[in-house]
Amino acid sequence: MAEKILLVDDDCNILDGYRRSLGREFLMETALGGEQALKLAADNGPYAVVVSDMRMPGMDGIQLLSSIKA
Repeated sequence: MAEKILLVDDDCNILDGYRRSLGREFLMETALGGEQALKLAADNGPYAVVVSDMRMPGMDGIQLLSSIKA
């Protein structure tokens, strides 16, 4: 099974761009914000790589990555 990538952003246009440009080359999932990313990580993880926006409402990128690491 290929390694999975999780891409997290609060802007759906950014996530759509990731899907268009990377979707054919990588097995990836996207999350619209930190809470959704944590749920995906718990349900579908682990991920080889997590790429997160730094400034998101509710939970910033550092908080998200720290929670996923734990």
